[in-house]
This record gives sequence, C-alpha cells and structure tokens, in this order.
Amino acid sequence: MDNLLLSLKIKINNKTYVKDPETSTLGKKIIKESILLMDEIGFENFTFKKLGERIGSNESSIYRYFESKHKLLVYLSSWYWGWMEYRLVFETNNIENPLEKLKKQFL
Repeated sequence: MDNLLLSLKIKINNKTYVKDPETSTLGKKIIKESILLMDEIGFENFTFKKLGERIGSNESSIYRYFESKHKLLVYLSSWYWGWMEYRLVFETNNIENPLEKLKKQFL
C-alpha cells in the first residue's frame, strides 16, 4: 500500500507552473514551505523573497517553478481539490448501491 501511495500523482494543469515542482527536491521544498509560510503570515504578506529566505535559496529559483505567487496559489488549490477527488473516488469505488455511495460522500 505504501508503494501505491508513493507513486500517486495528482494531475495539475501544466499552465499553473513553469517547471513541475514534484520533479525535484527543491520543488517539493517550495511547495511544503510555501504552505507553511502562507499559513503563518497570510497570502498578502507572502513573497517569493520571504519563501527563498525560508528555504535557503534565492528568489529566482522559485520563479523557475512559478511565474507568480498567484500561480503558486492556483497550483496549491488545484492540488488540494485533486487530492479530495482522489479520496472520494478511492473511498466509494467498491460501493455498489448509489444511495450508500452518496451517504458515504457526505459523511
């Protein structure tokens, strides 16, 4: 089961990023730390410069992945809803009764 989850890829529209952040360690670090930083200081105060300082990289390396903080936010929200869709499909796939499937989806 762990191997299955390691190979899971949530599909995101490739127009939201310049380089897929899931293809490198730096990209994954950008995603992780941007979520934490936005949670701490809010989206309005969030900048690529602050993110760069946090991850120990320069601002330009973040621009290699995302054109703007708006595109980063679109990527993060797209990934979140893709994950929710995956969970919904996974949890209801083996339920035959449509009424039971609906109940499971709304609990």
